[in-house]
Amino acid sequence: MIWFNKFLESQGCKGAVSSRHECKAVRDDALIWVGEIGVNDYAYIVGSSVSSDTIRKLAINHLHHRIPTGLPPTGCLPLAMALAPVDDRDDLGGVKTLNNQSYTHTVVYQKTVQDLRKWFPDAVITYLDYWNAYSMVMKNPKKYGFKEPFMACCVSGGPPYNFEVFSTCGSSDASAYPNPSQYINWEGVHLTEAMYKVLSRMFLSGTQSSSICFLEGQETARVNGS
Repeated sequence: MIWFNKFLESQGCKGAVSSRHECKAVRDDALIWVGEIGVNDYAYIVGSSVSSDTIRKLAINHLHHRIPTGLPPTGCLPLAMALAPVDDRDDLGGVKTLNNQSYTHTVVYQKTVQDLRKWFPDAVITYLDYWNAYSMVMKNPKKYGFKEPFMACCVSGGPPYNFEVFSTCGSSDASAYPNPSQYINWEGVHLTEAMYKVLSRMFLSGTQSSSICFLEGQETARVNGS
């Protein structure tokens, strides 16, 4: 956030409104991707001097194009699968309790994005449906070239998830499998380049992105952008 503010100031942006040509050029052409807000963000804001309104002001007041992103089904990560009870599973095969939490977050988040569109009608806000995109892959991983939907590519735990909390990727006894493009997850928490490539194509093609992500009175928020 500090870097972001300094960058805007270097372009002549001293507030929500600036007369400098350089600032206007930045705001008109810039694209800021607000990534998924998850566990770390919730944890670190507690007791912090940074107000919960700071991110919104930074992203909304200065820029014309914004891309907020929802959460994926976090219960499908090898980390979650390895630590959760085996009877805590959903129709995706992931941890039911965690996926329910992520989905609830996504529903609320989509409504917030819709509110932002009302508050800032001149802004171009495109929502990326991370939940649906990720879920589509998990329901049919072979269609997207993946052989291991739940197994991490780089760790040392062995099947079924290849994840060991105290021996993660980068430790002396960990190694990476030779075909990472066949894996959805890299080391138990982050995705492989292959998975990010699949998701990016969904977002950029518009199949899982939309300028309208939530309809008032709608019971479910699982809305595709197509």
